[in-house]
Amino acid sequence: MWELNPEYKRERLLLALSIIGIFWGIPLLLFLYVFLEMPSFKRLENPAQDLASVAYSADGKILGTFYLTTDRVRIPANEIPPIVKKALIAVEDRRFYEHNGIDPMGIIGALFSSAIGKRRGGSTITQQLARNLYDEVGIERTLWRKLKEMIVAIYLEYRYGKEEILTMYLNTVPFGGVTYGIQAASRYYFGKNAKELTLPEAALLIGLLRGPTYYSPYKHPQRALARRNLVLELMEEAGFISQKELQAARKAPLGVGSAPYTASQSSGLAPYFREHLRQWLLRWARQKGYDLYRDGLQIYTTIDSRLQAHAESAVVAHMSSFQKIFEKELNTQPSPWEEDSLLLPRAIRRSERYLAARNAGLSEEEIHKQFHRRVPMRVFTWEPPGYKDTIMTPLDSIIYYLRFLEAGLVSIDPHTGEIKAWVGGINHTFFKYDHVVQSKRQVGSTFKPFVYTAAMDNGYSPCYEELNVPVEIPVQVDGRDTVWSPRNADREIGGKVSLKQALALSLNIITARLIRALGPQVVIQYARQMGIQSELEPVYALGLGVCDLNVLELTSAYGCFPTLGIWREPIFVREIRDRRGNIIETFTAASRRALSEKTAYLMVEMLRWVVIAGTAGELKWRFGLYDLDIGGKTGTTQQHADGWFVGFTPDLVTGIWVGTADRAVHFSSLVYGQGARMALPIWGIYMKAAYQNKSLGFKKRAIKPPPGFVPPICEPSASPEESIPTALEEYFK
Repeated sequence: MWELNPEYKRERLLLALSIIGIFWGIPLLLFLYVFLEMPSFKRLENPAQDLASVAYSADGKILGTFYLTTDRVRIPANEIPPIVKKALIAVEDRRFYEHNGIDPMGIIGALFSSAIGKRRGGSTITQQLARNLYDEVGIERTLWRKLKEMIVAIYLEYRYGKEEILTMYLNTVPFGGVTYGIQAASRYYFGKNAKELTLPEAALLIGLLRGPTYYSPYKHPQRALARRNLVLELMEEAGFISQKELQAARKAPLGVGSAPYTASQSSGLAPYFREHLRQWLLRWARQKGYDLYRDGLQIYTTIDSRLQAHAESAVVAHMSSFQKIFEKELNTQPSPWEEDSLLLPRAIRRSERYLAARNAGLSEEEIHKQFHRRVPMRVFTWEPPGYKDTIMTPLDSIIYYLRFLEAGLVSIDPHTGEIKAWVGGINHTFFKYDHVVQSKRQVGSTFKPFVYTAAMDNGYSPCYEELNVPVEIPVQVDGRDTVWSPRNADREIGGKVSLKQALALSLNIITARLIRALGPQVVIQYARQMGIQSELEPVYALGLGVCDLNVLELTSAYGCFPTLGIWREPIFVREIRDRRGNIIETFTAASRRALSEKTAYLMVEMLRWVVIAGTAGELKWRFGLYDLDIGGKTGTTQQHADGWFVGFTPDLVTGIWVGTADRAVHFSSLVYGQGARMALPIWGIYMKAAYQNKSLGFKKRAIKPPPGFVPPICEPSASPEESIPTALEEYFK
């Protein structure tokens, strides 16, 4: 038997090893090369992408998103309509449910198309998701990228179910510009949530994926329409829609409007609230180690989108018409800047243009020239479309805006402390200053309930009668002895008046007598217990509201009345979750007993009387709120600069302020320059809409007294019976 030559054996072995190296070694090396550039297993399990944080209303609506460069919002699978998923599968991956991440038939089809000169993609939805999720996969058209893409796709199919893959894809795919994901795209193109998309709208959005710029419905509507209809035809071909549905959808317009629904800071619902929320969230995120703009936080607020919409509409309805009355009065008397030589310099120095010029190092002379140079401007107007383009000097612009009445409104559920509506001004685009929390204004007679609360809690009765004649109270002003002798806003009535009637008519003399008897410090103590935090000077004039408060703290304090004495800290966030839906923190209102139940209910009775037969009497007849249990108080400040109304029902306490940016610009008399004219109508319009909205579920019920407590029934006043109606007639003349 013959043996192989050892050298020949060696050659055969080398040949075998070479063959093995060619067929196994080179692929292995290629695999290792690709694997080294693959995402880590940790990254595969936790794909890191910048996600916009989203603020939701209490009733599940998106109020706004917070992001730096990318509007990318994730939504759960059940909020993506099946029609969107079907459109995607029909266009991108007809065999999606049949493959395991790689579609051999698709690859063969793509190779055949390339061979005959036609470019056609062979990537599955899962492969495209791999590119969207992981930067390491890359986007270049190379073999290495394709291999990485396939490996990641196989892993994703192993790790996730088909529905999860579809959801991840639709949450991450770009729809043009900074818009990523089906939710952001739905808002951008149609101004609605993804779950509300119709068949034609879904087809249009899926059609955009081929080229968001090329098929833009704003830049190229005909291309977009043709692409949308092609998607519809592919859906019908795949059996996802019927021929009848196809024909109906093809006839539908694009439906995108004349411009995108841009989510600017000033657009949409509750812009003042969203800005306050953003500032608060930045501080919260810094303390907790999160990035508001990248970590995809889910913020669930207390704002009710329905109440918010009613509140904003009420402000617009009243202010747009009331401004005309104010303009008419301003035009029939000397201008405020003629009477007050410091008004314009004061306004100029507060303006953003002046501050920017000072920060840029300009001299006063240079700034003066700048303020007298005519330039093109876009300014606010109540007439549609809400602005006008004009040419004026910056000084003219300041004078123009000084003439506008502004407003602030906040609405709170007193039983939970949750803020339900927040309107910080008349238009956030042109008036950024938030009159709910940033602005503190003199509150006038809306402070009087704190004086009467102290009185009720210290042995007084609503039926107690006090002399309604001027009183002289010794005080010190700037170290000098003087006398404080307040007068009533309308006229002296004389005789005696019950405290119940005195509060209803907002009689200054009675309030002055009460605070003299109680002492300012006692009144301050009760105001503090009820939630007032701002500085309160212990002077007798405090009883008439000479202090400056913001709308939020004053409204919150009135919440002690319908809750029968419980004060709850106002809150505007219920909970915050991370991008995966895990709760990070929940929020509940701190609370305390501020008043006894009996004292609080006595004040409910007295503040009801303000609405029944006092300065807020028109609420019942003018706005049709006859069967609504309402308590509240109007407020008017010195020189009619500020108008207030804070009112409550069993469900809500709502405070409203109306005035101008500078107190020197105001009404000349009480005819219109009072809380009952300036602020109260907003409350009436708002409450009427809120209680007519069946979806809110408010029931018309009454605030009940504590068990076993029977409030006193007052006998007729010692003053002439006709004095009260006479006073009312004079007040509303």
